[in-house]
Amino acid sequence: MEPHIKELEKSQKLYGLLKAQYQAEREELAHYIELLGSVQNSLIRSYFRTLLSDGLKHIEYISGIMSDIEGASSAAGLTSEGIKKSISEERESRELLQSCLELTEKSEIKSILTSIIVDEDHHIKILEHVDQLVRSYSE
Repeated sequence: MEPHIKELEKSQKLYGLLKAQYQAEREELAHYIELLGSVQNSLIRSYFRTLLSDGLKHIEYISGIMSDIEGASSAAGLTSEGIKKSISEERESRELLQSCLELTEKSEIKSILTSIIVDEDHHIKILEHVDQLVRSYSE
């Protein structure tokens, strides 16, 4: 077998394994997020946050390697249309949280929801800036 064909097969196998690991990392993140919502122990919550943070790093690393194998830009999936969809989703989340805020009388819940709403507003601003950056890079 020719060396370049052997390299291509090896590269395809690596990509397939990385893709499987990428999906596994995403599933682990979803699982930890679900657990985080139900665990009250602060030490265990801290451990789950560490697992989430590490999982996000792993996804970034694996995505970068997969992009290198594909020969694609690491920002290839970053489109203005996709970012606008994310902005829309963040706005919907903020509106839903605002509705929740209006339905509760408990000050602790109001405080938590208000904090999340502030975060959602911040996320929208970040995404709007990312959209500007992506559009300026594509020009």
